[in-house]
Amino acid sequence: MASPAPHSSPPTLSSFSHIVTTKLTNDNFLLWKVQISAYLRGQGLFGHVDGSLSSPPKYLTDSSTSQPKPNPDFTSWQRTDQLVLSVLFSSLSDSILGHVLSSTTAHSLWSSVVSMFDSHSHAKEFQIRFQLTNLSKGDQTISDYFGKVRSLVDSLATIGNTLPDKEIVTYLLNGLGPSYEAFITSVTARADPLSSHELFQLLLINESRVSHQNKSLVSSEHSVNLSVSEQRDHRGRGRQGRGRGRSNSWNNSRGRSNSS
Repeated sequence: MASPAPHSSPPTLSSFSHIVTTKLTNDNFLLWKVQISAYLRGQGLFGHVDGSLSSPPKYLTDSSTSQPKPNPDFTSWQRTDQLVLSVLFSSLSDSILGHVLSSTTAHSLWSSVVSMFDSHSHAKEFQIRFQLTNLSKGDQTISDYFGKVRSLVDSLATIGNTLPDKEIVTYLLNGLGPSYEAFITSVTARADPLSSHELFQLLLINESRVSHQNKSLVSSEHSVNLSVSEQRDHRGRGRQGRGRGRSNSWNNSRGRSNSS
């Protein structure tokens, strides 16, 4: 059960803007939550947002008169709670602020934000996992392909879903395509599984080796084509020479005939 806050002077949160510099947007909930939570815990105020420091009774009954009288603990709690509420409001971007303007306590605002982003996070998780499942290397370099996978994995982490490394490896292998079948078979047949970074290094080595082989093949084909072309040119010049020889012989023969 949540316990009432003890009577104490409200803290000063003047340093908040210098410590927590991240405003909540649609894309950084986890980062915002980590920073705000750490700051409020450090100030001994996190109970105001998670509900563990609940509101004391607003009034107390005067035992001598049986009449209600203001509870000083409530006054102190409310002052502190409104201070925390203002801190939370100041940490929200305009696009988020409009959804929680009706919040009157730190706990109600916190609950609204967490609820809003829980549903948003589920939808985003599904979207990112779908992208990972359908991601294809295509004509990208290994570095670009690995970078895209890591970017999606990091996006999942920002909404509180950290993927196991073996799952990242599965996504990486899944998108390589048919030309990597032999490579995939050799990786999956290993007794000791690879980490995603080890797989990345092997893919880079494989890419470099294939690139070198392709360059050697192109160079070899170029040499063959050049040799064939030179042979054709040589035969062509030979035929032209023989043709000129026959022509000169025929002309000389005609000359002798005419002179006689």
